[in-house]
Amino acid sequence: MIKKALFLLTSSMFLSACTTLPGSNWWHTDAQVTSQENQNDAHRQAQSQRTHDNHVGTLRQVSATDQITKDLVKMGQIALAENRLLKPEGDNANFFFQVALGRDPGNYQATLGIATIVERYLAWAANAAEKQDIANARRYLDAAKQVNPRDPLIGEVEAQIQQIQVQKKRQTVAVTTSPTNSGNLFYLSENLFQLSEEKILAQIQPIIDRVDLTKGSLEIYWPNDKEGRLLYQIINSRTPDFRVRAMTFNSSRRAIEVKVN
Repeated sequence: MIKKALFLLTSSMFLSACTTLPGSNWWHTDAQVTSQENQNDAHRQAQSQRTHDNHVGTLRQVSATDQITKDLVKMGQIALAENRLLKPEGDNANFFFQVALGRDPGNYQATLGIATIVERYLAWAANAAEKQDIANARRYLDAAKQVNPRDPLIGEVEAQIQQIQVQKKRQTVAVTTSPTNSGNLFYLSENLFQLSEEKILAQIQPIIDRVDLTKGSLEIYWPNDKEGRLLYQIINSRTPDFRVRAMTFNSSRRAIEVKVN
């Protein structure tokens, strides 16, 4: 009787403990957890694969874009080497570099290419201005502005051209004579040898006429000895009837005096 009571008590305690466990199939809990973890792992792997595929696709797109930009820069460099700066339309250095910068605003090579085009036009402009060819100087300056109007060098060259224009207006092409020397002292332009041959001869001709008339000798005052000798050679070559005697003096005056015997 006591054994039976103990058995019933033990069974009751066992069944009571079982009822406190969650779920009706509590003995399958470990298997269910393992299955859920596998599903989570599979989901994470699928998500990781999609992320990888998207990343690879993006890299391929970026790589293709980079290659197009590189090709544009290369074509611009070729056009630059061939001095196709703004022409022909659609096949010039400026066009290729600008398109490259449109795709990649920070591209160093394209930015350098644009700066080189501007510098080349400005060099041509300055050279033309030094030769008193103001029309071409202005044309090259306008081309530089068309490429990059914000380039700081443009303002510097434009100021130089304006200064040369002012000097040109002040310089007289005609020869001026000194009234204190009875027309025997002739002053020449400071930029004489930057002028055209026709204008050089126009300034020297009155001296030639005076020498031919008086059969006088010359005193040449010039800061450059080589240019001074060249002046003598020009004058002497145009007085075939006699050989002109002359002395050259290093001076900043840029003048020739006819010494009448």
